[in-house]
Amino acid sequence: MRTTLAMLLVAAAGLAATLALELGAFAPGDAQIAPRPRAIVAAAPAEVAPDHTREWIAAILARPVFSPDRRPPAEIASTPGVRLPEGLPRLSGVLLGPFGRSAIFAVDGREPLVVDEGGRIDAWTVGTIEADTVQVSGPGGARTVHPSFASSSSATATGTAGATMPPQRVGSSSPQ
Repeated sequence: MRTTLAMLLVAAAGLAATLALELGAFAPGDAQIAPRPRAIVAAAPAEVAPDHTREWIAAILARPVFSPDRRPPAEIASTPGVRLPEGLPRLSGVLLGPFGRSAIFAVDGREPLVVDEGGRIDAWTVGTIEADTVQVSGPGGARTVHPSFASSSSATATGTAGATMPPQRVGSSSPQ
């Protein structure tokens, strides 16, 4: 029993020495820990940009999104109408996204048609669809059509469209 007690004491002393060594009790006294670097505080900008929030809100409220008379600015609306190919309905929008590319055609008296690349509208086949153009081919050959507004007169019945719309991308900010 004395030998067991002696062995336990030796093992305890060895474990205590290992623990003290790991904790740094036997580290040399001249070893110093390097101080942590301090964060540098950036100086505040000398000039703060003016707050235009109230002006932007007033501009947004002056042109409600779902207003029936909402039209693009005058410089865009002054663009002459585009003559549509015979038998092709007016291109009213383009959808681009991870789901694919689709073109929306407004057909008089019916629901709008959503057509993917390679799809058909009567005698016309939709080729490539880009953000602001759609390539179609049919009886009159290959044509490029642009999204346009419906005119208030009977221009869509005669084959002309309203002003051409600029391309709009959902989810991205406009260039400044």
